[in-house]
Amino acid sequence: MRAVIAAILLLLAVPASAANLAFNLSGTTGPDFGNQLNDTDVEVARFVLQPTGGSVDIDSITVHISNFGLADEAFTRVRAFFDADGNGTFDALEELDETSTIVPNGTTDDITFTETFTAPGGVIRTLQLRVDIGTNPVVYGESYNFSIDPQADIVLTNPGTDTITSSAVATSNDISIRHSENQLAPGTGNPSAPRNAYYGKTNAPALQFAVSSLTPTGPGQLQGIDLASITISVTCANSAQTAAVTRLTLWQDDGDSAFEPGSGEVLILSHIPTDVGKWVIAGSVISVTFDGSPIQTLTDIPSGSARTFWVGIDFGSGTNATVEVSIVRTDVLGALGAAADFFVTSPNLISGDVINLSKSPPKPKSKEAEGEGGCSTTDDSGLLFLSAVLAGFVVIAQNLWRKKMRPQSTTN
Repeated sequence: MRAVIAAILLLLAVPASAANLAFNLSGTTGPDFGNQLNDTDVEVARFVLQPTGGSVDIDSITVHISNFGLADEAFTRVRAFFDADGNGTFDALEELDETSTIVPNGTTDDITFTETFTAPGGVIRTLQLRVDIGTNPVVYGESYNFSIDPQADIVLTNPGTDTITSSAVATSNDISIRHSENQLAPGTGNPSAPRNAYYGKTNAPALQFAVSSLTPTGPGQLQGIDLASITISVTCANSAQTAAVTRLTLWQDDGDSAFEPGSGEVLILSHIPTDVGKWVIAGSVISVTFDGSPIQTLTDIPSGSARTFWVGIDFGSGTNATVEVSIVRTDVLGALGAAADFFVTSPNLISGDVINLSKSPPKPKSKEAEGEGGCSTTDDSGLLFLSAVLAGFVVIAQNLWRKKMRPQSTTN
């Protein structure tokens, strides 16, 4: 009898089943992305929960935010949704801790969702994180990610029975706060080989480039770029050669990629060496900045669109030079600054290749009239010599003829 009672007590002491929970970052979580200010319901991560051996009850989940000192300026709300029915959507009834608004405080990196929910056994369910983004431009250029440590950040209702098998920290993609993301690109007509120019040449085609405002990739909702300034570099072989460059002109391409200053391209702005602050020489490099109203009054470049430019260069005389005109991605600025109007890192520089400046070769002399026999009528020395030779031959011929005609003497 005692053995039967002991067996019953043992059965009562041991739970009917124990469940294990695997927790990882979902493969549907996208790569790093950029997003604008004042955007709501932006998905930043998805995590997967997969119980085996039965369902698992979860009391709370804590999420950590990187760069938390500025997280309170970046995000006005963080929300979590558990796809309880497994239909792949996240509706209002599936939001955790839905009775309160969870806001980063800028002093700690953790946010805890305390609503209890159940992950059903034998199936995969997804946890989604969404954020609302604030309006403070101080966070332009700042990046954030969201992480959960399964062993430390998930509290189970039945920790003595259920266990968590995953140990790796699940970390989301990065979200960077920006206004636009852009790319510098060579124009299809950009010179791609060295070439020659001569003294006094104006508007030589030096460089063609495009500013492309990239199409946002989900879930980013970036806007286009409003140009503020463009700086062009002219690199010479040495500092003395900088005197050879007398003007730089920025044109907007008319769309055919051919450089047609004055007939196709639209003049934006020109600068010369006396333009203080806009024409800066440092060693062998001239930096020319185009800004102000001529640039700012250009229509904005919306996301998914591009604008193409030409740079024309003028040369003086008296100085041979080897120059290269180029632009670096960081030398194109939007109205909101580099952190807000960000340029992707590739390509970093566009070059119009080398221009060799020299004095133009002399024009060929026109041919002068030539006398008969190809001798110049203005040179008598050769003619006199030939005449003397001819006269000598004539005298010799006459003597031979006379000798032939003279009667021969006879001998008796």
